[in-house]
Order: sequence, then C-alpha cells, then structure tokens
Amino acid sequence: MARKQTQYELRKKANDPSFKRKETNLPAKKYKKTNPTTTRLSFEFTGGATKFIDIAKALSIVNRKFYRQGVYYYVNSIEVYNDSDEYVDVHVLPDNWITRNAYVRAKSIFEQMNDLVLKNQRTIAPKYHDFKVYMTNLHRTNGSASPEGYGVRTLQGGIDSQTLTADDWEYSQLVSGDDDNDANQEADNFYLHMLGDHWGNSDDWESVGVVKSYAETRRRANFVGEPVIEPANLRADPMLNLFDLSSEEQLNDIVTRLDLDNDETPYEHDNYVGEHKDTMCQVARLVTTQTIGRVATAPGFCAPLGLIAIDSAVAGGDNFRVVLNIAPGTYHGVYAERV
Repeated sequence: MARKQTQYELRKKANDPSFKRKETNLPAKKYKKTNPTTTRLSFEFTGGATKFIDIAKALSIVNRKFYRQGVYYYVNSIEVYNDSDEYVDVHVLPDNWITRNAYVRAKSIFEQMNDLVLKNQRTIAPKYHDFKVYMTNLHRTNGSASPEGYGVRTLQGGIDSQTLTADDWEYSQLVSGDDDNDANQEADNFYLHMLGDHWGNSDDWESVGVVKSYAETRRRANFVGEPVIEPANLRADPMLNLFDLSSEEQLNDIVTRLDLDNDETPYEHDNYVGEHKDTMCQVARLVTTQTIGRVATAPGFCAPLGLIAIDSAVAGGDNFRVVLNIAPGTYHGVYAERV
C-alpha cells in the first residue's frame, strides 16, 4: 500500500511550478467568458449643440480592437444622467433599403477608386483600411464623441474622468478625377455624409450626400396614374349597368373611385428619404426630472452603421451623460450584422 503523503509534502508539491493545481468551485466550462469585451459605453456632453456618436469608433477605443463602421450595431438600452429637468432626443439613420443601397453604392465607388492604385500596389494599403461616412454634414462639422473612463469621485464632489481617444480614425474621402477647370488644377477631395444635400459647390465639394447621390442616379417612378378609363362612355355600358339597381348611380360612383383612387405611388415619387433633409429616425426621448432621480432609460434599438445623433434641450452650460449598453455577440464580443 502506498504511503500517505504528509501535509509538508503536499505543500511542497503545490509550490512546484511544474505541478498544476486543480481549482474547484468554478463555473462549468460552457459558461466560460470567451471574449471579454467592454460593451457599456459612456459619453460626457455639455448641453447645446447636437452631438454625434460613432459606435464603431468608441468600441475600437475602449477594447483596443478594430471595429468596422459598415455594419448594423444593436443597442440593448440607453441611459441619460442629468442634473437638469430637460430631455434628450436620440436619432439614428432610417433602417430601410434606401440607406443600405446608398451606402453599398458609395462603398463600391470608394473601393473602385482605391483600386486604381492598390490593384498593382497592395503593400501600401493601410492596415486598418475601412470605409467611414458621416451621419450628416453637421456630424462632419461637430465630429464624433469619444468615450470616457472614470476614477474615484473626489472629496470635493467632482468626477475624475478621462476622455479616451484614437490615434487615427479618419473618415473616408473621395478624390475626384473630374476636370473642373479650376484655378489650382488640383483633384477635388470631398467627404461623404449619409443624409441631406451636398455641401459646397460643383467646382469644390466639401461633402457629398450619399442618399442624395444615390437618388439622383436612379430612375424615378412613373407619376402618370393608371388605369385610365377607356372608352369614355364606359359608364353607360348596358352590361356594366346590368346590376345598377340604385337610383343614386352606385356603379358609376364605384367606377369613379376605381378610376381616381390609388393610381399613383403610395409615396412621394420624386423624393428619397434622406435625400434633401437630415431625416433621421427618432428612437427615444429621455426626460430627466427630480422626481425620477435625474436618470432616464430607454429600450434598445438598431443603429445602422453605428451612427447616433444626440439632440438635447439641455441648457448650454449644463453637463449630462449618455450611456449605451451594446448588445453582446460574436463580432469582437458585440452583436452586429453586415450591411
């Protein structure tokens, strides 16, 4: 029979680096957290101008990973913390086929432009090469917010926070080969924004509306209503009036309704949503009051391209905090779907 080891021998064996001690009282392996990811994003704002959030940029900063903009990101919930009795509106891009097709077309043109060089010089492609667009032209002007990290509250009641930034997060530019005969004889570089009119002029665009460009290159629906009642004396046809037992000319009125109603497109045939105006989709209004503890929460939503606009009624000098709880998933720890 083997001799039972002493406590000294067991402790000595446990201290041996080659001995792997079995840990107990742990969760089952199937519940192991395989991809630790920060999915709670916090932003500090000062009331006044409209603010913009780029989820892909924020996730890249806090997780030290490259998240692409061109996907559908999902937010489980959004929170607002504010010391004022005010409200905050949250907007995203319209989640429709127009947004998707316009983005896919712009991305294809961007890649075609870069292939003029990259098809023979692949080695010069940036490591984090990506297609990035602004939400609106105002987004281009105001920029994207950066996430915050926090320390311990000081004795004076202030909040020790640090704005986390990226070394390089440049939005895409198109370099036009169109000879506009301008004085400086240089290529026309311009940014891209999803919603609204082009910004600048045809000789020197500053930013081009992606949906507007898409709309202007597509055929429009036929505005001529149909069917057209022919011949004109149809209402007097004996067979049509065979069952017209009403002195009020019921069948003739039915013919009139069939002739005039619902012949045209059930939308404005000459306008695409987002072509001329910043027609964003509101997903929440968060109101903060003293009675609810200055905290407001709204349910989740889809953010196409991860772009969010924060439009507040908070006074110009007041501060507020917006927190996004991103849905977890398999794309670097978060849930996302391809455009």
